[in-house]
Amino acid sequence: MLSVQAVIVLLLLFLLLLLLLVLFAAFDVFFRVKGSDNFLEHEIYVRWLMFSRQVNSSRGYGLPAEEEEVGKNEKPVSEKVTGDFQGKKKIKGEKRKKEKKTKKKADDISFSDVLQAFRQLRSPLIRLVKGIVNAIKIPAAKARIGFGFPDPAYTGMAYGYAHAMKGYLASRSEKLEIQLEPYFLDTKLDIDMSATVRIRLFRFVPVMIFFILNRNVLHFSWYFLMKKRGWR
Repeated sequence: MLSVQAVIVLLLLFLLLLLLLVLFAAFDVFFRVKGSDNFLEHEIYVRWLMFSRQVNSSRGYGLPAEEEEVGKNEKPVSEKVTGDFQGKKKIKGEKRKKEKKTKKKADDISFSDVLQAFRQLRSPLIRLVKGIVNAIKIPAAKARIGFGFPDPAYTGMAYGYAHAMKGYLASRSEKLEIQLEPYFLDTKLDIDMSATVRIRLFRFVPVMIFFILNRNVLHFSWYFLMKKRGWR
């Protein structure tokens, strides 16, 4: 018979081994997204060690968008009648109270606070995003994206940002094929994208630690906490 101390040691060793597996074993993720404005389908396949999980979903053309919403929100007559006689006024009153509370909470954060947060957290957030992107490996990626906004100026801006992102991702992937098609005279979206991503969680640990211990992040977190508590 094993003693209690031996059981505890074995349990700690098992937990340590499990933690090391989670941190260092690679998560391989394959996903594909294909569709347009009225049709969208995606496929996600995740594999970790001997475990795997696949998710498929699609949304077809079917009914028009307005008819779909009506069909979803439509209730039987009995439910409507019982709802009328079981206190709609109370429900409306509770909704108004909740809306007032949410408005008060939203009013607590002023525009100056948002501007201060942007100034203080801009550099740490940029480094955080870069660290996360660098921690993710993309063995292969292929995409064809066509997009257009009501204002052609927005389409041009999005096209410029997308080209910059394309150049950055090209340095992160061995096999990368991206085609961008801007529609300046039409508002639409066409996507056909597939990629394989490899993630090791231990790569994110130093990135998150450096972000949390950043001086600006700590200063803003402390200021925000004091303001919420009413200490300042």
